[in-house]
Amino acid sequence: MAKIIWGIDPLAASRIHQPEGECPLSAADFARLGIPARKCPRVRQELARLAAECDKPTLEKLAVQIARRLW
Repeated sequence: MAKIIWGIDPLAASRIHQPEGECPLSAADFARLGIPARKCPRVRQELARLAAECDKPTLEKLAVQIARRLW
């Protein structure tokens, strides 16, 4: 059980029940960054939670990192 608890990213787990805002990146931005369409909904969901804390260039870098980690 401890492996499961410590294997979860605490920062990601803390954002689970936070309300989502509007994602500042459009579908054209995702295409320009090279993120496949099948990964866009999940990346958009994560970025919506982070939108209030980051500016657009930072969100673009995070979008690429999030997309790389998704299957």
